[in-house]
Amino acid sequence: MTWIFLSIIIGGVISLLTTPLFIKFQKNKKIGEKIRIDGPKTHSVKTGTPTMGGIIFVLSSITAFTIVSLIKYYRWHEVYSIEGVFVLSILLLCSLIGFIDDYMALKKQRSLGIRGWVKISLLAIVCLYFILFYEYILKASTYIGIPFTNIKVELGYWYYIIVVLIIISTTNAVNLTDGLDGLAAGASSIVLAVFCFIAYLEGLPTLGAVSYGTDIAVVSGGTLAACIGFLWWNTAPAEIFMGDTGSLGLGGLIAAVAIILKQEILLIAIGGLFVIETLSVIVQVFWFKVFKKRVFKMAPIHHHFELLGWPEIKVIIRFWLVCGLFAGVGFFIYYLKFID
Repeated sequence: MTWIFLSIIIGGVISLLTTPLFIKFQKNKKIGEKIRIDGPKTHSVKTGTPTMGGIIFVLSSITAFTIVSLIKYYRWHEVYSIEGVFVLSILLLCSLIGFIDDYMALKKQRSLGIRGWVKISLLAIVCLYFILFYEYILKASTYIGIPFTNIKVELGYWYYIIVVLIIISTTNAVNLTDGLDGLAAGASSIVLAVFCFIAYLEGLPTLGAVSYGTDIAVVSGGTLAACIGFLWWNTAPAEIFMGDTGSLGLGGLIAAVAIILKQEILLIAIGGLFVIETLSVIVQVFWFKVFKKRVFKMAPIHHHFELLGWPEIKVIIRFWLVCGLFAGVGFFIYYLKFID
């Protein structure tokens, strides 16, 4: 538990203190976000806001894990796990894809960066890397655990189809949620907090006895604290946006942690808010193409409530509450396995 708290402190402090420096740098260079013209009209005032803040909490998370690992090794001769490095690499790779998208958008002075098919192709490469590492380096299990039961369904190579779906859907879901000031950062912090606790419990010798549980908790804890430190500057009205650099990175990390901890199905409950955001877009697109009508005033669904007249801060806080409710239910389902 000491290592987890140390990672939380390091990640949070670094993010909190370095974000304003990054904001100042971008303002001096006149770097700012281009707001989508098809979004709510009230968002036009956000044009020019510094972006790519995801760089800060990604580096904060990596720094926190590195410092903790070095202290563990040189002071107590505890070796870090390869699983911890692996999930961090997914965070970094997905963030890199987001950075390319953000950079191209800034370079071309538009709200959209790389094309959708390019982004999906790059994510597919990350998925391939994940599968190869998971199969040949980690030699991890390919079963799916069924919540509420002790049943484990062995899928063999079919399991990797689920891995691809989880990674691509989660990265895009967090990206879709990142439409209001602080919404994605706050929601991701809640989800990562639950996975941090799950990883800690899985690592206890008397419970899960998973050798790498503590390291996964260290990564999750450092990242959630970094998100909270960033949120100090990202909360409405935001002084900086995380950009795709942050949202894709967070989505990739959440997906990787859920898979490594064998909580693939439970991710649907814990990340319920992300599921709702994604489904709102799918429903909106399908309904419009089939019936030429819109179900929501605008999708993702957080914009629907904005257009209903809810103040932005009210939408954000209420969505955080919904996220917390889903995360709590998800953790309760997980914890049931420890109750006789």
